[in-house]
Amino acid sequence: MKQLMKRPLIRLAKHLSKWQDVIHQHSVLETARQRLALAMGLVVIGFVVIGGRLVDVMVIRSGANQQTDLETASDGLSIPRADILDRNGEVLATHLVTASVYANPKVILNPREAALKLSKLLPHVGYTVLLQRLTSQKGFIWLARHVPPKLQQEINHLGVPGVYLKKDYKRVYPYGQLVSHVLGYCGIDNNGLSGVEKFFDVKLQNDKSALKLSVDVRIQHIVHDELTKAISEFRAVGGNAMVMDLKTGEVVAMVSLPDFDPNLPNQNDQKATFNRNTLGVYEPGSIFKVLNVAIALESGTASLRSVYDATSGVKIGRFTVTDFRGKNRELSLAEAFIYSSNIAAIKMAQQFGTQTQKMYMDKFGIFKPTTVEVPEIGQPLVPVAWSSATTMTVSYGYGVSVTPLQALTTIAGVINNGHRPKPTLIYKDKLSEIPPSSDPIVSEKTSQTIRTFMRINAKEGPGKRADQGKFKVFAKTGTAYQAKHGNYGAVKTRTNSCVGGFPYDNPRYVFLVVLDDPQPTKTTYGFAAAGWNAAPTAGKMVARMAPILGVQPAEEDEEETTAPGWTSVKHTNGGND
Repeated sequence: MKQLMKRPLIRLAKHLSKWQDVIHQHSVLETARQRLALAMGLVVIGFVVIGGRLVDVMVIRSGANQQTDLETASDGLSIPRADILDRNGEVLATHLVTASVYANPKVILNPREAALKLSKLLPHVGYTVLLQRLTSQKGFIWLARHVPPKLQQEINHLGVPGVYLKKDYKRVYPYGQLVSHVLGYCGIDNNGLSGVEKFFDVKLQNDKSALKLSVDVRIQHIVHDELTKAISEFRAVGGNAMVMDLKTGEVVAMVSLPDFDPNLPNQNDQKATFNRNTLGVYEPGSIFKVLNVAIALESGTASLRSVYDATSGVKIGRFTVTDFRGKNRELSLAEAFIYSSNIAAIKMAQQFGTQTQKMYMDKFGIFKPTTVEVPEIGQPLVPVAWSSATTMTVSYGYGVSVTPLQALTTIAGVINNGHRPKPTLIYKDKLSEIPPSSDPIVSEKTSQTIRTFMRINAKEGPGKRADQGKFKVFAKTGTAYQAKHGNYGAVKTRTNSCVGGFPYDNPRYVFLVVLDDPQPTKTTYGFAAAGWNAAPTAGKMVARMAPILGVQPAEEDEEETTAPGWTSVKHTNGGND
């Protein structure tokens, strides 16, 4: 009986054991499932975190950094600068659509490999620089600017993640060096850095209408060509020249040599970028005798009948001022001007005196800089203490230093019936000619006398080589020794000038030609004065540009120009100046 009762209990125990095994197995499986789910959850969370971080770095922050850096590095590049034209509509400055290479270093997978690949296409940048840029912490950095189309294609074909091309604009100057000192140039980000480009930087970036200049590229070419030839022929250090419209003040040509290529702003010598016309100052020498004679006539201390004793020199301190190839006799006012007598100039100044001289020099505009639409403007150098010695030296063009633009503008005022033009590089319609000033710097009578003297000088005096082509040129030359360590005579270096205008009977254009230390040649018979180099250079310019400017040559039977105290004689040398 007991055995019969044990069998069901045994079976029940076996069933319970099986159920316990099933429950245990189910518990193990459930635990495994939970652990697997937890692991998978952690993996998913990890992926979400990593993905979020990538989005933050690559999209949000990178985009923000890139936008910020783009705004900083390429402000204004999305819209090109306005064109610059000459007075006839010729394009002097414009832009080309190009592309620049930039990178987002934060997504560069292998900076060293990327730098190596790019350095083969960008050897001018170099591996070291590229690697430095590609390992930057910035979200945007330039690698190369304004790359040509073929190079753009090759960079694209590299397929380096994080390296991109951006549409860009490059400032270009079709005439190269020809108008360089007027135009100036732009930096890599198309911001004006000198010349008209800098002066009108805001306008050129925001106002897309073309800026029209007063310069005539045809006249600019003639002036540039003749000045280049003169510097070569006379072995001068450099030179500069300008042509201005008397009635409007428009600068028709402005050349400074040596010059530079504005298309290569980072590859030009600093001396070449120096604008001699507007920034450099110099002692003008005898061309300032135009002002000295004008003061003498205006102050009433001289007349056409005045005579000056030039038989011997005048002492200034321990120096004695003489005349080069002087006449050693009394000279009339006309002779004193045409022969460019230093002695007579001093005696004129002594008659009207220091205070009168200072008053007129101020009225002429010598004490303040003469401005035009470029930022490179030089300040005149004048003595603080204006002594009697200063009065004497200023009478023949020493002791004060001015820019060539200032010298030309002042003398233009004297020969323009006293109306000093305001120089400008901006084109003006002929209907907007400058009205005569209410306070002329000299009278019309004095102006006419000065023009007559200059006309005789250009026909028969030291400036006669400026009168070529029968365009009735009137001119005055000046040869000034350059001071070296305070001494004018130790080293014979000169600044030679020729200032004048045409035509004589109805002046319309004025010019100034300056040569820096020209040397004597066989053709000048060993002379190096301005009459032998600056004057003929000016004459060649006038002969070529006058027909283009609409100035007709004079008739063969032109009436002789005379002045009291002047007897027409034939000169066989360059004269004093």
